[in-house]
Amino acid sequence: MNQKSFCHASNIPGLTQIEPLSAVRGSNERVCYFTPNRTYALFYLRDMDVNHVTCGVSDDGIVVYHEQFPNQLEMLYKGRNGAIYHCESDEISQGHTSDVWIAVTPVKVTGEEFVADVYSEILKAEQSGTARIIRYETLSNEKKAEIIEMMRDYITENQLLGSQSPKARFMRTYFPASWESATNTTEK
Repeated sequence: MNQKSFCHASNIPGLTQIEPLSAVRGSNERVCYFTPNRTYALFYLRDMDVNHVTCGVSDDGIVVYHEQFPNQLEMLYKGRNGAIYHCESDEISQGHTSDVWIAVTPVKVTGEEFVADVYSEILKAEQSGTARIIRYETLSNEKKAEIIEMMRDYITENQLLGSQSPKARFMRTYFPASWESATNTTEK
């Protein structure tokens, strides 16, 4: 059987194997996540405390990234670095979408690629056509209003209003209209 090549993004350098440390939503199962799409992996070199990834992969393999506030891409990724690990294993199986794969056992690393500036790598991917960035400035007023409402609901459902967590500070800073709306809704 020919093994398929996969990527795993991590802020931790020097790993020799990828461990199943991520929780699967709604269960106690632990998995490690992979993708055959290097560009998609770039977006997962992120601030784990904020964990605001707003992209997916289209049917034609293009990563489509949706900004939800002005200059989101630059703010989240400029100056960030990390490693993209390359792995090949028969233990990696299809996940919930076409470009998300999982393993429930440790997977040996076959190569490590250091990414010095994730933002510049994403811009290169955009120029090459492997990523498409939907910038906030191009969104309709209706779409911007939908984002405000969606983020307001996220703030209230995750009880961030009284929190001083990194995620709460992020939401308060970059989604001020959503934060205010959530505050007003809660006070009623």
